[in-house]
Amino acid sequence: MDWSLEDVYKKHVRGNIPPRKHLRIIDEGHEQGEWGMTKKAGKQAGEGRDKDIKVSWEEAPVGTEQDFNFEANDLEQINNLPPQVKHRINRLLGKKETVKDFTELFKDQISGLPEKLENEFIETLIVSDDITSAEIQALYTQIKDDTAFKWEKILRADDGQVFSYKDIFTDEAFKAYIAAKGVGVGGKQAGPGEAALAALSRSVNQEGKGDININGSLIELKEGDGRIGLESANPSGKEIDDIFNKYLGDNWNQELKDLANENLHMSKPGQTTLNIQGLWYLMKILEKAESEGTIDGLRPGWQENLPMELFSRFFTDNNIIKDLIYSINKKEIGNFTRDYIKGLFDNYKLSKAGKEGEWDILLAINTTNPNTGGIAVVKTGENLANVKAKSSLPSIIKSGPAGSRDYTYAFSPYAPED
Repeated sequence: MDWSLEDVYKKHVRGNIPPRKHLRIIDEGHEQGEWGMTKKAGKQAGEGRDKDIKVSWEEAPVGTEQDFNFEANDLEQINNLPPQVKHRINRLLGKKETVKDFTELFKDQISGLPEKLENEFIETLIVSDDITSAEIQALYTQIKDDTAFKWEKILRADDGQVFSYKDIFTDEAFKAYIAAKGVGVGGKQAGPGEAALAALSRSVNQEGKGDININGSLIELKEGDGRIGLESANPSGKEIDDIFNKYLGDNWNQELKDLANENLHMSKPGQTTLNIQGLWYLMKILEKAESEGTIDGLRPGWQENLPMELFSRFFTDNNIIKDLIYSINKKEIGNFTRDYIKGLFDNYKLSKAGKEGEWDILLAINTTNPNTGGIAVVKTGENLANVKAKSSLPSIIKSGPAGSRDYTYAFSPYAPED
Protein backbone atom coordinates (compact mmCIF):
# COMPACT_ATOMS: atom_id res chain seq x y z
CA MET A 1 0.00 0.00 0.00
CA ASP A 2 2.27 2.74 -1.31
CA TRP A 3 0.98 5.54 -3.49
CA SER A 4 1.12 9.33 -3.70
CA LEU A 5 -1.29 11.99 -4.88
CA GLU A 6 0.78 12.63 -7.97
CA ASP A 7 1.13 8.96 -8.93
CA VAL A 8 -2.55 8.18 -8.48
CA TYR A 9 -3.67 11.41 -10.12
CA LYS A 10 -1.58 10.84 -13.24
CA LYS A 11 -2.81 7.26 -13.40
CA HIS A 12 -6.47 8.34 -13.40
CA VAL A 13 -6.53 11.57 -15.46
CA ARG A 14 -6.17 11.90 -19.22
CA GLY A 15 -7.46 13.88 -22.17
CA ASN A 16 -8.65 17.47 -22.47
CA ILE A 17 -11.36 19.40 -20.72
CA PRO A 18 -14.05 20.33 -23.25
CA PRO A 19 -14.88 24.08 -23.11
CA ARG A 20 -17.77 24.41 -20.70
CA LYS A 21 -19.56 26.96 -22.85
CA HIS A 22 -20.49 24.11 -25.23
CA LEU A 23 -22.08 21.87 -22.60
CA ARG A 24 -25.76 21.06 -23.06
CA ILE A 25 -28.12 21.51 -20.12
CA ILE A 26 -30.00 18.35 -19.09
CA ASP A 27 -33.52 18.01 -20.50
CA GLU A 28 -33.41 21.34 -22.32
CA GLY A 29 -33.63 21.88 -26.05
CA HIS A 30 -31.47 25.00 -26.33
CA GLU A 31 -27.69 25.25 -26.19
CA GLN A 32 -26.09 28.02 -24.18
CA GLY A 33 -24.68 31.10 -25.85
CA GLU A 34 -21.11 32.30 -25.51
CA TRP A 35 -21.68 34.36 -22.33
CA GLY A 36 -24.93 32.88 -21.12
CA MET A 37 -27.51 30.27 -21.95
CA THR A 38 -31.03 30.24 -23.23
CA LYS A 39 -33.61 27.76 -22.03
CA LYS A 40 -37.35 27.31 -22.37
CA ALA A 41 -39.22 28.82 -19.50
CA GLY A 42 -42.52 27.04 -20.11
CA LYS A 43 -45.92 28.69 -20.18
CA GLN A 44 -45.94 32.16 -18.63
CA ALA A 45 -48.95 33.19 -16.58
CA GLY A 46 -51.51 35.00 -18.68
CA GLU A 47 -49.53 34.69 -21.94
CA GLY A 48 -50.36 31.22 -23.29
CA ARG A 49 -47.04 30.83 -25.15
CA ASP A 50 -43.42 29.88 -24.50
CA LYS A 51 -40.99 32.61 -23.68
CA ASP A 52 -37.19 32.46 -23.83
CA ILE A 53 -35.35 33.76 -20.75
CA LYS A 54 -31.68 34.70 -20.58
CA VAL A 55 -29.79 33.12 -17.67
CA SER A 56 -26.24 34.16 -16.76
CA TRP A 57 -23.41 31.57 -16.86
CA GLU A 58 -23.02 31.79 -13.07
CA GLU A 59 -26.64 30.65 -12.69
CA ALA A 60 -26.26 27.65 -14.99
CA PRO A 61 -26.75 24.17 -13.48
CA VAL A 62 -23.50 22.27 -12.89
CA GLY A 63 -24.91 18.85 -13.79
CA THR A 64 -24.38 17.92 -17.43
CA GLU A 65 -24.95 14.95 -19.67
CA GLN A 66 -21.43 15.18 -21.05
CA ASP A 67 -18.54 13.87 -18.96
CA PHE A 68 -15.04 15.35 -19.11
CA ASN A 69 -11.49 14.42 -18.13
CA PHE A 70 -8.82 16.27 -16.21
CA GLU A 71 -5.37 16.88 -17.65
CA ALA A 72 -2.21 15.92 -15.77
CA ASN A 73 -1.31 19.62 -15.89
CA ASP A 74 -4.21 20.29 -13.53
CA LEU A 75 -2.04 18.85 -10.74
CA GLU A 76 -0.45 22.29 -10.33
CA GLN A 77 -3.83 23.85 -9.58
CA ILE A 78 -4.74 21.03 -7.18
CA ASN A 79 -1.49 21.54 -5.28
CA ASN A 80 -2.57 25.14 -4.61
CA LEU A 81 -5.77 24.03 -2.90
CA PRO A 82 -6.10 24.05 0.93
CA PRO A 83 -4.54 20.94 2.59
CA GLN A 84 -7.89 19.54 3.72
CA VAL A 85 -9.23 19.62 0.15
CA LYS A 86 -6.04 18.05 -1.23
CA HIS A 87 -6.26 15.22 1.30
CA ARG A 88 -9.86 14.56 0.29
CA ILE A 89 -8.94 14.42 -3.40
CA ASN A 90 -6.03 12.16 -2.58
CA ARG A 91 -8.22 9.71 -0.65
CA LEU A 92 -10.91 9.69 -3.32
CA LEU A 93 -8.38 9.10 -6.10
CA GLY A 94 -6.87 6.29 -4.09
CA LYS A 95 -10.24 4.82 -3.10
CA LYS A 96 -9.89 1.76 -5.32
CA GLU A 97 -6.53 0.84 -3.78
CA THR A 98 -7.74 1.53 -0.22
CA VAL A 99 -10.83 -0.64 -0.66
CA LYS A 100 -8.75 -3.41 -2.20
CA ASP A 101 -6.12 -3.36 0.58
CA PHE A 102 -8.54 -3.24 3.52
CA THR A 103 -10.87 -5.80 1.96
CA GLU A 104 -7.90 -8.12 1.60
CA LEU A 105 -6.93 -7.38 5.21
CA PHE A 106 -10.41 -8.16 6.51
CA LYS A 107 -10.99 -11.26 4.37
CA ASP A 108 -9.71 -13.59 7.10
CA GLN A 109 -12.44 -12.32 9.45
CA ILE A 110 -9.96 -10.49 11.67
CA SER A 111 -12.63 -7.88 12.43
CA GLY A 112 -15.37 -10.39 13.21
CA LEU A 113 -17.81 -8.00 11.51
CA PRO A 114 -20.27 -8.70 8.71
CA GLU A 115 -18.95 -7.66 5.31
CA LYS A 116 -21.48 -4.83 5.16
CA LEU A 117 -20.06 -3.19 8.30
CA GLU A 118 -16.49 -3.74 7.14
CA ASN A 119 -17.35 -1.88 3.93
CA GLU A 120 -18.96 0.94 5.91
CA PHE A 121 -15.83 1.24 8.04
CA ILE A 122 -13.60 1.46 4.96
CA GLU A 123 -15.87 4.08 3.41
CA THR A 124 -15.75 6.28 6.52
CA LEU A 125 -11.95 6.35 6.30
CA ILE A 126 -12.11 7.47 2.68
CA VAL A 127 -14.62 10.29 3.20
CA SER A 128 -13.36 11.57 6.56
CA ASP A 129 -11.81 15.04 6.43
CA ASP A 130 -9.70 14.30 9.51
CA ILE A 131 -7.60 11.41 8.20
CA THR A 132 -4.86 11.76 5.60
CA SER A 133 -3.89 9.12 3.09
CA ALA A 134 -0.60 8.61 4.91
CA GLU A 135 -2.52 8.02 8.15
CA ILE A 136 -4.74 5.47 6.43
CA GLN A 137 -1.62 3.64 5.27
CA ALA A 138 -0.21 3.70 8.82
CA LEU A 139 -3.55 2.48 10.20
CA TYR A 140 -3.56 -0.42 7.74
CA THR A 141 -0.26 -1.66 9.19
CA GLN A 142 -1.42 -1.13 12.78
CA ILE A 143 -4.61 -3.14 12.26
CA LYS A 144 -2.61 -5.86 10.54
CA ASP A 145 -0.21 -6.01 13.52
CA ASP A 146 -3.02 -5.55 16.11
CA THR A 147 -1.36 -2.46 17.59
CA ALA A 148 -4.00 0.19 16.76
CA PHE A 149 -6.08 -0.36 19.94
CA LYS A 150 -4.18 -1.28 23.11
CA TRP A 151 -6.77 -3.68 24.48
CA GLU A 152 -4.36 -5.30 26.97
CA LYS A 153 -4.39 -2.10 29.05
CA ILE A 154 -8.18 -2.33 29.35
CA LEU A 155 -8.08 -5.87 30.73
CA ARG A 156 -5.21 -5.10 33.13
CA ALA A 157 -6.65 -1.80 34.41
CA ASP A 158 -7.56 -1.22 38.05
CA ASP A 159 -11.20 -0.64 38.94
CA GLY A 160 -11.88 3.04 38.24
CA GLN A 161 -8.64 3.64 36.31
CA VAL A 162 -8.74 6.44 33.75
CA PHE A 163 -6.67 6.77 30.58
CA SER A 164 -6.03 9.44 27.97
CA TYR A 165 -6.84 8.75 24.33
CA LYS A 166 -3.13 8.29 23.56
CA ASP A 167 -2.85 5.62 26.26
CA ILE A 168 -5.28 3.35 24.42
CA PHE A 169 -5.26 4.39 20.74
CA THR A 170 -2.59 5.29 18.23
CA ASP A 171 -3.20 8.75 16.76
CA GLU A 172 -4.38 7.20 13.49
CA ALA A 173 -6.64 4.70 15.25
CA PHE A 174 -8.33 7.38 17.34
CA LYS A 175 -9.10 9.46 14.26
CA ALA A 176 -10.53 6.34 12.63
CA TYR A 177 -12.57 5.56 15.75
CA ILE A 178 -14.07 9.07 15.79
CA ALA A 179 -14.89 8.83 12.08
CA ALA A 180 -16.37 5.32 12.31
CA LYS A 181 -18.03 5.22 15.75
CA GLY A 182 -21.45 5.47 14.10
CA VAL A 183 -20.90 2.45 11.84
CA GLY A 184 -23.57 -0.20 12.39
CA VAL A 185 -25.59 1.93 14.80
CA GLY A 186 -29.35 1.63 14.47
CA GLY A 187 -31.96 -0.98 15.20
CA LYS A 188 -30.37 -3.92 16.98
CA GLN A 189 -27.16 -3.96 14.96
CA ALA A 190 -24.68 -2.33 17.34
CA GLY A 191 -24.15 0.37 19.93
CA PRO A 192 -21.95 3.39 19.13
CA GLY A 193 -18.27 2.54 18.82
CA GLU A 194 -18.64 -1.26 18.80
CA ALA A 195 -18.07 -1.88 15.10
CA ALA A 196 -15.24 0.66 15.00
CA LEU A 197 -13.34 -1.10 17.80
CA ALA A 198 -13.95 -4.50 16.21
CA ALA A 199 -12.50 -3.22 12.92
CA LEU A 200 -9.47 -1.74 14.67
CA SER A 201 -8.44 -4.92 16.50
CA ARG A 202 -8.54 -8.64 15.78
CA SER A 203 -8.85 -9.12 19.58
CA VAL A 204 -12.19 -7.23 19.75
CA ASN A 205 -15.50 -8.69 18.60
CA GLN A 206 -18.98 -7.23 18.61
CA GLU A 207 -21.24 -9.31 20.87
CA GLY A 208 -24.54 -7.44 20.78
CA LYS A 209 -25.91 -3.98 21.30
CA GLY A 210 -23.86 -2.43 24.10
CA ASP A 211 -21.38 -5.32 24.34
CA ILE A 212 -17.97 -6.14 22.94
CA ASN A 213 -15.72 -9.10 23.61
CA ILE A 214 -12.07 -8.29 24.24
CA ASN A 215 -9.92 -11.40 24.10
CA GLY A 216 -12.62 -13.48 25.79
CA SER A 217 -13.85 -10.89 28.33
CA LEU A 218 -17.32 -9.40 27.86
CA ILE A 219 -17.20 -5.60 28.12
CA GLU A 220 -20.06 -3.11 28.38
CA LEU A 221 -19.10 -0.21 26.08
CA LYS A 222 -20.37 3.32 26.71
CA GLU A 223 -19.52 5.89 24.06
CA GLY A 224 -19.75 9.67 24.47
CA ASP A 225 -22.29 10.55 27.16
CA GLY A 226 -22.78 6.86 27.96
CA ARG A 227 -25.87 6.30 30.09
CA ILE A 228 -25.66 4.36 33.34
CA GLY A 229 -28.95 2.93 34.56
CA LEU A 230 -31.97 1.05 33.28
CA GLU A 231 -33.26 3.13 30.40
CA SER A 232 -36.19 0.75 30.08
CA ALA A 233 -37.50 2.22 33.35
CA ASN A 234 -39.59 5.05 31.98
CA PRO A 235 -42.32 6.18 34.38
CA SER A 236 -44.56 8.88 33.02
CA GLY A 237 -44.74 12.34 34.52
CA LYS A 238 -48.22 11.50 35.79
CA GLU A 239 -46.93 8.40 37.61
CA ILE A 240 -44.34 10.49 39.44
CA ASP A 241 -46.86 13.24 40.21
CA ASP A 242 -49.27 10.65 41.61
CA ILE A 243 -46.60 9.46 44.07
CA PHE A 244 -45.91 12.98 45.31
CA ASN A 245 -49.64 13.72 45.58
CA LYS A 246 -50.19 10.47 47.47
CA TYR A 247 -47.80 11.44 50.28
CA LEU A 248 -47.81 15.25 50.20
CA GLY A 249 -51.43 16.03 49.28
CA ASP A 250 -52.08 19.68 48.45
CA ASN A 251 -48.55 20.58 49.54
CA TRP A 252 -47.28 19.19 46.24
CA ASN A 253 -47.35 22.25 44.00
CA GLN A 254 -45.03 24.47 41.94
CA GLU A 255 -44.22 26.66 44.95
CA LEU A 256 -42.79 23.67 46.85
CA LYS A 257 -40.90 22.53 43.75
CA ASP A 258 -39.43 26.02 43.34
CA LEU A 259 -38.26 26.02 46.97
CA ALA A 260 -36.39 22.77 46.35
CA ASN A 261 -34.96 23.87 42.99
CA GLU A 262 -33.81 27.31 44.14
CA ASN A 263 -30.91 25.63 45.92
CA LEU A 264 -29.61 24.28 42.62
CA HIS A 265 -27.32 26.04 40.19
CA MET A 266 -29.03 27.41 37.06
CA SER A 267 -32.55 26.69 38.33
CA LYS A 268 -35.38 29.17 37.90
CA PRO A 269 -38.96 29.65 39.18
CA GLY A 270 -41.51 27.58 37.30
CA GLN A 271 -39.01 24.82 36.48
CA THR A 272 -40.95 21.61 35.99
CA THR A 273 -38.02 19.19 36.35
CA LEU A 274 -36.53 17.89 39.58
CA ASN A 275 -33.20 16.10 39.80
CA ILE A 276 -31.92 13.91 42.67
CA GLN A 277 -30.39 16.86 44.52
CA GLY A 278 -33.64 18.78 44.18
CA LEU A 279 -35.37 15.78 45.76
CA TRP A 280 -32.88 15.82 48.66
CA TYR A 281 -33.65 19.52 49.32
CA LEU A 282 -37.38 18.81 49.04
CA MET A 283 -37.13 16.14 51.72
CA LYS A 284 -35.24 18.53 54.05
CA ILE A 285 -37.77 21.34 53.51
CA LEU A 286 -40.66 19.01 54.39
CA GLU A 287 -38.81 17.54 57.37
CA LYS A 288 -38.12 21.01 58.78
CA ALA A 289 -41.69 22.22 58.19
CA GLU A 290 -43.11 19.12 59.91
CA SER A 291 -40.83 19.52 62.94
CA GLU A 292 -41.86 23.19 63.25
CA GLY A 293 -45.56 22.40 62.83
CA THR A 294 -45.92 24.71 59.82
CA ILE A 295 -47.29 22.13 57.40
CA ASP A 296 -50.41 19.94 57.35
CA GLY A 297 -51.57 17.09 55.14
CA LEU A 298 -48.44 14.96 55.02
CA ARG A 299 -49.29 11.27 54.95
CA PRO A 300 -47.94 9.25 57.90
CA GLY A 301 -44.73 7.46 56.99
CA TRP A 302 -44.02 9.81 54.07
CA GLN A 303 -40.34 10.11 54.95
CA GLU A 304 -39.74 6.43 54.25
CA ASN A 305 -42.51 5.60 51.80
CA LEU A 306 -42.22 8.57 49.42
CA PRO A 307 -38.59 7.85 48.42
CA MET A 308 -39.27 4.10 48.47
CA GLU A 309 -42.00 4.42 45.81
CA LEU A 310 -39.95 6.87 43.77
CA PHE A 311 -36.78 4.78 43.82
CA SER A 312 -38.69 1.60 42.98
CA ARG A 313 -39.47 3.18 39.59
CA PHE A 314 -35.76 3.36 38.73
CA PHE A 315 -34.18 0.44 40.61
CA THR A 316 -34.97 -3.28 40.69
CA ASP A 317 -32.69 -4.39 43.56
CA ASN A 318 -34.41 -4.09 46.95
CA ASN A 319 -31.15 -3.74 48.88
CA ILE A 320 -30.09 -0.76 46.76
CA ILE A 321 -33.51 0.87 47.26
CA LYS A 322 -33.26 0.35 51.03
CA ASP A 323 -29.78 1.87 51.15
CA LEU A 324 -30.91 4.92 49.17
CA ILE A 325 -33.87 5.56 51.50
CA TYR A 326 -31.44 5.62 54.41
CA SER A 327 -29.02 7.81 52.45
CA ILE A 328 -31.54 10.51 51.50
CA ASN A 329 -32.80 10.77 55.08
CA LYS A 330 -29.55 10.46 57.01
CA LYS A 331 -26.68 11.64 54.83
CA GLU A 332 -25.51 14.99 53.48
CA ILE A 333 -26.33 15.92 49.89
CA GLY A 334 -22.90 15.06 48.48
CA ASN A 335 -22.91 11.56 49.95
CA PHE A 336 -26.49 10.94 48.85
CA THR A 337 -25.62 12.03 45.29
CA ARG A 338 -22.68 9.66 45.29
CA ASP A 339 -24.79 6.81 46.67
CA TYR A 340 -27.45 7.34 44.01
CA ILE A 341 -24.97 7.25 41.12
CA LYS A 342 -23.26 4.22 42.68
CA GLY A 343 -26.68 2.55 43.00
CA LEU A 344 -27.49 3.18 39.33
CA PHE A 345 -24.30 1.41 38.25
CA ASP A 346 -24.64 -1.53 40.65
CA ASN A 347 -28.31 -2.05 39.79
CA TYR A 348 -27.51 -1.85 36.06
CA LYS A 349 -24.78 -4.46 36.40
CA LEU A 350 -26.88 -6.74 38.62
CA SER A 351 -29.71 -6.66 36.07
CA LYS A 352 -27.42 -8.62 33.71
CA ALA A 353 -26.11 -11.08 36.29
CA GLY A 354 -26.73 -14.72 35.41
CA LYS A 355 -28.20 -13.79 32.03
CA GLU A 356 -27.01 -13.52 28.48
CA GLY A 357 -24.91 -10.38 28.20
CA GLU A 358 -23.54 -10.54 31.76
CA TRP A 359 -20.43 -8.35 31.89
CA ASP A 360 -17.71 -7.60 34.42
CA ILE A 361 -16.10 -4.44 33.03
CA LEU A 362 -17.61 -1.19 31.82
CA LEU A 363 -15.49 0.72 29.30
CA ALA A 364 -16.47 4.39 28.89
CA ILE A 365 -14.93 6.38 26.01
CA ASN A 366 -15.80 10.06 26.25
CA THR A 367 -15.56 11.66 22.80
CA THR A 368 -18.07 14.46 23.48
CA ASN A 369 -15.37 16.60 25.13
CA PRO A 370 -12.32 16.14 22.86
CA ASN A 371 -10.14 18.58 24.82
CA THR A 372 -10.76 16.97 28.20
CA GLY A 373 -12.27 13.58 27.43
CA GLY A 374 -10.84 10.35 28.75
CA ILE A 375 -11.36 6.61 28.86
CA ALA A 376 -12.46 4.91 32.09
CA VAL A 377 -12.49 1.25 33.10
CA VAL A 378 -15.02 0.52 35.86
CA LYS A 379 -16.12 -2.65 37.65
CA THR A 380 -18.09 -1.32 40.66
CA GLY A 381 -20.35 1.61 41.43
CA GLU A 382 -18.05 2.60 44.30
CA ASN A 383 -15.20 3.31 41.91
CA LEU A 384 -17.41 4.79 39.20
CA ALA A 385 -18.36 7.43 41.73
CA ASN A 386 -14.64 8.14 42.23
CA VAL A 387 -14.03 8.91 38.56
CA LYS A 388 -13.86 12.59 37.72
CA ALA A 389 -16.53 13.17 35.10
CA LYS A 390 -18.74 15.82 33.55
CA SER A 391 -21.51 16.79 35.95
CA SER A 392 -24.81 15.25 34.90
CA LEU A 393 -27.34 14.52 37.61
CA PRO A 394 -30.14 11.98 37.08
CA SER A 395 -33.71 13.27 37.20
CA ILE A 396 -36.67 12.29 39.34
CA ILE A 397 -39.02 14.38 37.19
CA LYS A 398 -37.79 14.36 33.59
CA SER A 399 -37.85 17.12 31.02
CA GLY A 400 -40.47 15.70 28.66
CA PRO A 401 -42.24 12.65 27.24
CA ALA A 402 -39.10 11.53 25.34
CA GLY A 403 -36.70 12.11 28.21
CA SER A 404 -36.34 8.65 29.75
CA ARG A 405 -32.56 9.03 29.47
CA ASP A 406 -32.87 11.86 32.00
CA TYR A 407 -33.41 9.21 34.67
CA THR A 408 -29.95 7.76 34.06
CA TYR A 409 -26.43 9.05 34.74
CA ALA A 410 -24.52 10.39 31.72
CA PHE A 411 -21.03 9.07 32.40
CA SER A 412 -18.46 11.18 30.54
CA PRO A 413 -15.06 10.64 32.21
CA TYR A 414 -12.33 13.23 32.05
CA ALA A 415 -8.77 12.34 31.08
CA PRO A 416 -6.24 11.90 33.90
CA GLU A 417 -4.56 15.09 35.01
CA ASP A 418 -0.94 15.54 34.02
